[in-house]
Amino acid sequence: MILLKFLGAALVVLAGAAAGWQKAARARRRAEALRQLEQLLARVQGEICYRATPLGDLLEQLKAEQAFPLLELGRCTSLRRLELPAALTLAERQALQGFFDALGQATGEESARQGAYYQKRCAELLEEAQRQAHTAEELYTKLGLCAGALLALLLL
Repeated sequence: MILLKFLGAALVVLAGAAAGWQKAARARRRAEALRQLEQLLARVQGEICYRATPLGDLLEQLKAEQAFPLLELGRCTSLRRLELPAALTLAERQALQGFFDALGQATGEESARQGAYYQKRCAELLEEAQRQAHTAEELYTKLGLCAGALLALLLL
């Protein structure tokens, strides 16, 4: 009977730790999505400004390369209608969606300026997300483990 209690307590501790790891994984996924988005912004801007690649052809190239898995370009029918990943916060999606909405509607010089702005904005958001992911990695894992241990002690 006592062995069963200790086994149950160990499982509760592990469940708490797993919850912490899951929370930290969400923060890492958000930072990775922003990193991929920043790379996509740079790629699209370069293709438009320096090669004048049509948006449809560019989307097909990006789909073939499968370089941005978290952005799910395979589901996208047009770069102008790209849905930013749910891993990003609503504020982040709103702050960066304007880049895609404005694609193909400005001159080359305006596109370059807009692209530089959105790329800089994405880099700032990425830096903050990386800081938060690092904090989450340290905090949530330990917090989940401690909460699980506390709950296990209460249940014993």
